[in-house]
Amino acid sequence: MDVSSLMYRAFFALKDGVRAPDGTAVGAVYGYLDMTARLIATRRPERVVHVYDHDWRPVARTELYAGDKAQRPEDPEDLPGQFDVLRAMLDETGMEQAQTHGWEAEDAIGALCAQASDADRIEIVSGDRDLIQLVRDPVVKLLYTLRGVSELLELDEAGVLKKYGVPASRYAEFAMLRGDPSDGLPGVNGVGEKTARELVNAYPTIDAMLDDAANGTPQAGPLKGKPALRARLRAAEGYLDAVRQIVPVNASAPLEVWSGERNDASLLQLAEHFGVKGPAQRVIAAAESAGAR
Repeated sequence: MDVSSLMYRAFFALKDGVRAPDGTAVGAVYGYLDMTARLIATRRPERVVHVYDHDWRPVARTELYAGDKAQRPEDPEDLPGQFDVLRAMLDETGMEQAQTHGWEAEDAIGALCAQASDADRIEIVSGDRDLIQLVRDPVVKLLYTLRGVSELLELDEAGVLKKYGVPASRYAEFAMLRGDPSDGLPGVNGVGEKTARELVNAYPTIDAMLDDAANGTPQAGPLKGKPALRARLRAAEGYLDAVRQIVPVNASAPLEVWSGERNDASLLQLAEHFGVKGPAQRVIAAAESAGAR
Protein backbone atom coordinates (compact mmCIF):
# COMPACT_ATOMS: atom_id res chain seq x y z
CA MET A 1 0.00 0.00 0.00
CA ASP A 2 1.43 3.35 -1.11
CA VAL A 3 0.82 5.32 2.09
CA SER A 4 1.32 8.84 0.70
CA SER A 5 -0.88 8.25 -2.33
CA LEU A 6 -3.71 6.80 -0.25
CA MET A 7 -3.40 9.31 2.60
CA TYR A 8 -3.71 12.21 0.15
CA ARG A 9 -6.87 10.73 -1.30
CA ALA A 10 -8.30 10.13 2.14
CA PHE A 11 -7.37 13.64 3.28
CA PHE A 12 -9.16 15.40 0.45
CA ALA A 13 -12.17 13.10 0.74
CA LEU A 14 -12.62 13.62 4.50
CA LYS A 15 -10.66 16.75 5.43
CA ASP A 16 -13.69 18.72 6.65
CA GLY A 17 -15.46 15.96 8.50
CA VAL A 18 -13.24 14.06 10.93
CA ARG A 19 -11.40 15.41 13.97
CA ALA A 20 -10.16 13.89 17.19
CA PRO A 21 -11.86 14.90 20.46
CA ASP A 22 -9.09 17.48 21.00
CA GLY A 23 -9.71 19.01 17.56
CA THR A 24 -6.76 17.38 15.76
CA ALA A 25 -7.50 16.64 12.11
CA VAL A 26 -7.58 12.87 11.55
CA GLY A 27 -9.58 12.51 8.34
CA ALA A 28 -6.66 11.04 6.39
CA VAL A 29 -6.00 8.48 9.14
CA TYR A 30 -9.69 7.60 9.32
CA GLY A 31 -9.87 7.13 5.56
CA TYR A 32 -6.61 5.21 5.31
CA LEU A 33 -7.63 2.74 7.99
CA ASP A 34 -10.97 2.24 6.30
CA MET A 35 -9.22 1.64 2.96
CA THR A 36 -6.93 -0.87 4.66
CA ALA A 37 -9.91 -2.71 6.13
CA ARG A 38 -11.72 -2.76 2.80
CA LEU A 39 -8.68 -4.01 0.88
CA ILE A 40 -8.00 -6.78 3.36
CA ALA A 41 -11.65 -7.84 3.32
CA THR A 42 -11.93 -7.85 -0.49
CA ARG A 43 -8.43 -8.90 -1.62
CA ARG A 44 -7.71 -11.25 1.33
CA PRO A 45 -3.91 -10.94 1.29
CA GLU A 46 -1.60 -13.06 3.39
CA ARG A 47 0.65 -10.07 4.07
CA VAL A 48 0.19 -6.30 4.01
CA VAL A 49 3.08 -3.81 3.75
CA HIS A 50 2.45 -0.09 4.30
CA VAL A 51 5.10 1.81 2.32
CA TYR A 52 6.16 5.41 3.04
CA ASP A 53 7.96 8.19 1.23
CA HIS A 54 11.13 8.88 3.19
CA ASP A 55 11.76 11.82 0.85
CA TRP A 56 9.19 12.60 -1.83
CA ARG A 57 11.77 14.73 -3.76
CA PRO A 58 15.01 12.77 -3.43
CA VAL A 59 18.16 14.84 -3.81
CA ALA A 60 19.54 12.15 -6.09
CA ARG A 61 16.73 13.01 -8.52
CA THR A 62 16.58 16.81 -8.17
CA GLU A 63 20.34 17.10 -8.69
CA LEU A 64 19.87 15.48 -12.08
CA TYR A 65 16.66 17.29 -13.01
CA ALA A 66 15.52 20.25 -10.93
CA GLY A 67 12.02 20.08 -12.36
CA ASP A 68 11.28 16.76 -10.69
CA LYS A 69 7.97 17.34 -8.83
CA ALA A 70 8.94 21.02 -8.49
CA GLN A 71 5.41 22.20 -9.27
CA ARG A 72 3.74 20.26 -6.47
CA PRO A 73 2.29 22.49 -3.74
CA GLU A 74 3.29 22.17 -0.11
CA ASP A 75 1.32 19.69 1.97
CA PRO A 76 -1.92 21.04 3.45
CA GLU A 77 -1.34 22.21 7.02
CA ASP A 78 -3.47 19.50 8.60
CA LEU A 79 -1.87 16.57 6.76
CA PRO A 80 1.80 16.01 7.80
CA GLY A 81 1.05 15.31 11.46
CA GLN A 82 -1.42 12.61 10.49
CA PHE A 83 1.39 10.41 9.17
CA ASP A 84 2.80 10.19 12.70
CA VAL A 85 -0.61 9.20 14.04
CA LEU A 86 -0.96 6.56 11.35
CA ARG A 87 2.50 5.10 12.04
CA ALA A 88 1.72 4.81 15.73
CA MET A 89 -1.52 3.00 15.00
CA LEU A 90 -0.02 0.67 12.39
CA ASP A 91 2.67 -0.28 14.90
CA GLU A 92 -0.10 -1.83 17.00
CA THR A 93 -1.56 -3.83 14.09
CA GLY A 94 1.57 -5.98 13.71
CA MET A 95 1.53 -5.30 9.95
CA GLU A 96 4.76 -4.49 8.17
CA GLN A 97 5.83 -0.97 7.28
CA ALA A 98 8.64 -0.04 4.89
CA GLN A 99 10.65 2.80 3.41
CA THR A 100 13.96 3.47 1.68
CA HIS A 101 16.17 6.12 3.29
CA GLY A 102 16.34 9.21 1.10
CA TRP A 103 13.95 7.85 -1.52
CA GLU A 104 10.26 7.66 -2.37
CA ALA A 105 7.64 5.03 -1.67
CA GLU A 106 7.81 3.95 -5.31
CA ASP A 107 11.47 3.02 -4.79
CA ALA A 108 10.70 1.02 -1.64
CA ILE A 109 7.88 -0.74 -3.49
CA GLY A 110 10.29 -1.46 -6.33
CA ALA A 111 12.77 -2.94 -3.84
CA LEU A 112 10.04 -5.13 -2.37
CA CYS A 113 9.03 -6.33 -5.83
CA ALA A 114 12.66 -7.05 -6.71
CA GLN A 115 12.79 -9.48 -3.77
CA ALA A 116 9.76 -11.42 -5.02
CA SER A 117 10.08 -14.95 -6.33
CA ASP A 118 8.18 -16.24 -9.35
CA ALA A 119 5.78 -17.93 -6.94
CA ASP A 120 4.84 -14.65 -5.23
CA ARG A 121 1.80 -12.57 -6.14
CA ILE A 122 2.04 -8.87 -5.30
CA GLU A 123 -0.70 -6.27 -5.65
CA ILE A 124 0.45 -2.66 -5.41
CA VAL A 125 -2.27 -0.22 -4.36
CA SER A 126 -1.55 3.33 -5.51
CA GLY A 127 -2.66 6.24 -7.65
CA ASP A 128 0.93 6.83 -8.82
CA ARG A 129 1.36 5.99 -12.51
CA ASP A 130 5.15 5.65 -12.06
CA LEU A 131 4.44 2.25 -10.54
CA ILE A 132 3.08 0.93 -13.85
CA GLN A 133 6.69 0.16 -14.80
CA LEU A 134 6.80 -2.51 -12.05
CA VAL A 135 3.92 -4.55 -13.48
CA ARG A 136 5.23 -8.01 -14.32
CA ASP A 137 3.14 -11.09 -15.06
CA PRO A 138 2.27 -13.09 -13.13
CA VAL A 139 4.06 -11.66 -10.09
CA VAL A 140 3.23 -7.93 -9.88
CA LYS A 141 -0.10 -6.23 -10.56
CA LEU A 142 -1.02 -2.57 -9.96
CA LEU A 143 -4.39 -1.77 -8.41
CA TYR A 144 -4.70 1.83 -9.59
CA THR A 145 -7.05 3.89 -7.44
CA LEU A 146 -9.90 5.51 -9.34
CA ARG A 147 -12.25 6.23 -6.43
CA GLY A 148 -10.53 5.50 -3.15
CA VAL A 149 -10.21 1.73 -3.10
CA SER A 150 -13.87 1.14 -3.90
CA GLU A 151 -13.04 1.40 -7.62
CA LEU A 152 -9.68 -0.01 -8.70
CA LEU A 153 -8.25 -0.39 -12.19
CA GLU A 154 -6.42 -3.72 -12.18
CA LEU A 155 -3.38 -3.47 -14.40
CA ASP A 156 -1.47 -6.57 -15.42
CA GLU A 157 0.73 -6.55 -18.53
CA ALA A 158 -2.26 -6.98 -20.84
CA GLY A 159 -4.11 -4.20 -19.04
CA VAL A 160 -1.21 -1.77 -19.39
CA LEU A 161 -0.85 -2.59 -23.08
CA LYS A 162 -4.57 -2.10 -23.65
CA LYS A 163 -4.74 1.23 -21.83
CA TYR A 164 -1.47 2.84 -22.91
CA GLY A 165 -0.45 0.88 -25.99
CA VAL A 166 3.06 0.15 -24.68
CA PRO A 167 4.50 -2.72 -22.64
CA ALA A 168 4.62 -2.12 -18.88
CA SER A 169 8.41 -2.49 -19.01
CA ARG A 170 8.57 0.52 -21.39
CA TYR A 171 6.04 2.71 -19.60
CA ALA A 172 8.75 4.91 -18.06
CA GLU A 173 10.10 5.83 -21.52
CA PHE A 174 6.56 6.53 -22.71
CA ALA A 175 6.06 8.92 -19.76
CA MET A 176 9.37 10.70 -20.46
CA LEU A 177 8.42 11.36 -24.07
CA ARG A 178 4.77 12.25 -23.49
CA GLY A 179 5.36 14.08 -20.20
CA ASP A 180 3.64 13.77 -16.85
CA PRO A 181 2.57 17.06 -15.22
CA SER A 182 2.09 15.39 -11.84
CA ASP A 183 5.83 14.68 -11.74
CA GLY A 184 6.97 17.90 -13.38
CA LEU A 185 7.95 16.11 -16.60
CA PRO A 186 7.26 18.41 -19.57
CA GLY A 187 7.89 15.69 -22.13
CA VAL A 188 9.34 16.41 -25.56
CA ASN A 189 7.89 19.50 -27.19
CA GLY A 190 5.21 18.49 -29.68
CA VAL A 191 5.16 14.83 -28.66
CA GLY A 192 1.79 13.71 -27.37
CA GLU A 193 0.51 10.34 -26.30
CA LYS A 194 0.07 8.95 -29.82
CA THR A 195 3.55 9.91 -31.01
CA ALA A 196 5.17 8.76 -27.74
CA ARG A 197 3.47 5.38 -28.16
CA GLU A 198 4.67 5.08 -31.76
CA LEU A 199 8.24 5.96 -30.81
CA VAL A 200 8.41 3.52 -27.90
CA ASN A 201 7.07 0.70 -30.02
CA ALA A 202 9.33 1.51 -32.98
CA TYR A 203 12.64 1.65 -31.10
CA PRO A 204 14.11 -0.75 -28.53
CA THR A 205 15.65 2.12 -26.52
CA ILE A 206 15.69 5.91 -26.25
CA ASP A 207 19.28 5.82 -27.55
CA ALA A 208 18.20 3.99 -30.70
CA MET A 209 15.49 6.58 -31.26
CA LEU A 210 17.93 9.48 -30.79
CA ASP A 211 20.45 7.85 -33.12
CA ASP A 212 17.78 7.56 -35.82
CA ALA A 213 16.78 11.19 -35.26
CA ALA A 214 20.38 12.35 -35.61
CA ASN A 215 21.73 10.19 -38.43
CA GLY A 216 20.66 10.70 -42.01
CA THR A 217 17.07 10.44 -43.16
CA PRO A 218 15.12 7.53 -41.67
CA GLN A 219 13.70 5.26 -44.35
CA ALA A 220 11.04 3.71 -42.13
CA GLY A 221 9.23 4.14 -38.84
CA PRO A 222 7.63 7.15 -37.14
CA LEU A 223 10.54 9.51 -38.00
CA LYS A 224 10.34 8.93 -41.75
CA GLY A 225 9.46 12.18 -43.51
CA LYS A 226 9.23 14.13 -40.24
CA PRO A 227 12.21 16.48 -40.02
CA ALA A 228 10.46 18.69 -37.46
CA LEU A 229 9.93 15.76 -35.08
CA ARG A 230 13.54 14.68 -35.54
CA ALA A 231 14.67 18.20 -34.69
CA ARG A 232 12.51 18.28 -31.55
CA LEU A 233 13.95 14.97 -30.38
CA ARG A 234 17.49 16.19 -30.96
CA ALA A 235 16.72 19.38 -29.05
CA ALA A 236 15.36 17.33 -26.14
CA GLU A 237 18.42 15.09 -25.83
CA GLY A 238 19.65 16.81 -22.65
CA TYR A 239 16.22 16.51 -21.02
CA LEU A 240 15.96 12.85 -22.00
CA ASP A 241 19.44 12.09 -20.68
CA ALA A 242 18.45 13.54 -17.29
CA VAL A 243 15.01 12.01 -16.90
CA ARG A 244 16.20 8.57 -17.98
CA GLN A 245 18.10 8.55 -14.69
CA ILE A 246 15.24 9.72 -12.47
CA VAL A 247 12.00 8.25 -13.83
CA PRO A 248 12.90 4.56 -13.44
CA VAL A 249 12.16 3.23 -9.97
CA ASN A 250 15.30 2.71 -7.90
CA ALA A 251 14.69 -0.89 -6.86
CA SER A 252 18.19 -1.14 -5.39
CA ALA A 253 17.56 1.58 -2.79
CA PRO A 254 18.33 0.36 0.77
CA LEU A 255 15.08 -1.10 2.08
CA GLU A 256 13.99 -0.81 5.71
CA VAL A 257 11.09 -3.01 6.84
CA TRP A 258 9.74 -3.12 10.37
CA SER A 259 6.69 -4.23 12.32
CA GLY A 260 5.49 -4.08 15.89
CA GLU A 261 3.74 -6.74 17.90
CA ARG A 262 0.04 -6.93 17.24
CA ASN A 263 -1.86 -5.45 20.18
CA ASP A 264 -5.56 -4.93 19.53
CA ALA A 265 -6.17 -3.37 22.94
CA SER A 266 -3.47 -0.73 22.42
CA LEU A 267 -4.71 -0.08 18.88
CA LEU A 268 -8.25 0.51 20.13
CA GLN A 269 -6.97 2.72 22.94
CA LEU A 270 -5.13 4.90 20.42
CA ALA A 271 -8.16 4.83 18.14
CA GLU A 272 -10.39 6.02 20.99
CA HIS A 273 -7.97 8.85 21.73
CA PHE A 274 -7.93 10.03 18.12
CA GLY A 275 -11.60 9.43 17.38
CA VAL A 276 -11.08 6.70 14.77
CA LYS A 277 -12.33 3.68 16.69
CA GLY A 278 -14.72 2.52 13.97
CA PRO A 279 -12.06 2.14 11.25
CA ALA A 280 -9.65 0.51 13.72
CA GLN A 281 -12.29 -2.06 14.64
CA ARG A 282 -12.90 -2.74 10.95
CA VAL A 283 -9.16 -3.30 10.37
CA ILE A 284 -9.04 -5.79 13.25
CA ALA A 285 -12.12 -7.64 11.99
CA ALA A 286 -10.88 -7.78 8.40
CA ALA A 287 -7.43 -9.03 9.43
CA GLU A 288 -9.00 -11.71 11.63
CA SER A 289 -11.27 -12.86 8.82
CA ALA A 290 -8.56 -12.94 6.15
CA GLY A 291 -5.74 -14.18 8.36
CA ALA A 292 -3.65 -11.24 7.12
CA ARG A 293 -0.54 -10.00 8.88
